[in-house]
Order: sequence, then structure tokens, then C-alpha cells
Amino acid sequence: ALIALNVFSFLLFDETFASRSMLQFRYQYLHLESDQPAFYQFITYQFLHGDTMHLLGNMLFLWVFGNGVNGKMRHGPYVLFYLAGGIFAGLGHAMLHRNPLAGASGAVAAVTTAYLVLFPRSHVTIMLWLFFFIHFFEVPAMFIIGLKIIVWDNVIAPSLGESERVAHHAHLAGYLFGFVGALFMLLIRALPRDQFDMLAL
Repeated sequence: ALIALNVFSFLLFDETFASRSMLQFRYQYLHLESDQPAFYQFITYQFLHGDTMHLLGNMLFLWVFGNGVNGKMRHGPYVLFYLAGGIFAGLGHAMLHRNPLAGASGAVAAVTTAYLVLFPRSHVTIMLWLFFFIHFFEVPAMFIIGLKIIVWDNVIAPSLGESERVAHHAHLAGYLFGFVGALFMLLIRALPRDQFDMLAL
């Protein structure tokens, strides 16, 4: 449902498909205006995306990591956790930047590190596509999330001058919320414990 809502919102407000009035409404009201944000913008910005690749990237990670977290939290708490992660990510961005913010990346980041807390031993199947050769192999989720997604994409790459339009601090705030929030819920047993979660390591 979250993926469908993101896709629907993208089609409704994307520059390729939307009318001029819809675009004006989007840029005037729905983005998170970091200098003077309205409260509702901490929700609406999460369902806007800059382009198709921005949308597809976020929805891919939401699909890969969200199902397991949703299964643990159940539907209602999962949606609240997702939105709260996006709100915290928006706050992290607004504290350090003045440019508008749009995208589900912060909320998806929260879900991603929640997955790391709940399933630290799991593996993720990666597809390597080289010319005409396609190869699938499994990589520990802890490696993919910890080193590649968090450290490389949001700490090292920005220091090299890459991806200047990416809201790295929103991502990092989302990762922090997801990790601490999921860990806290395990500690107070708001989520069911098992031999696979991070507290069992």
C-alpha cells in the first residue's frame, strides 16, 4: 500500500504528467520548506519524488527491507514507524539545511536499519549484470546496509563531492531513528523477541 501510494503521488505530481496547477500546488505547499516548515509538510514531503529513478530506488529498498519489518511490527505500527522515521529525517534535514526536501528516502532509511536490528544475520540476494552475463549471489544484510548504504553512500561519497542533490543528513537521521527505535522496541518487548534479532547476537 505504501509503494502504491508513492507511485500514485508520483504520477499525480510529476512534471511529466501533472498539470501546471498541480505542479504549482506541489512546490508551494507539499515540499518540506526547511526554513519555515508547516507541520503537515513533514508528512507530505515523504510522498514526493524528484524523478523516476528517485522513486524506483526508494521503492526497491522499501520492498526488499520493508516486508520483514512489516511482518514483525504488523500493519498499523509499521505505518506509524515509517511515517515517524520520515518526520525525524525531515527534522534532521531542516536543522542543517535551508533547501526544500522531497522524497521517501528518510522513511525508507528508518525501515532499512530497523531491518538490520531485527534480522542482522539475514542475507540479501544481489544481481550482477555484466554485458550478457547475469549472476546472482548472496551478501550479508549487515554488510550491504552498514558499509555500502550508510557509510559509503552517505558519509564517504559526499566527502568526495558526489551526489550534491542528495539529502544525506535526512538519510542519516532516518537511519538513526530506525536503528534506535527498533532496538528500543525490542528492549521493552513491544516487538516479539527471537533468536535472530540483534539482542541475540
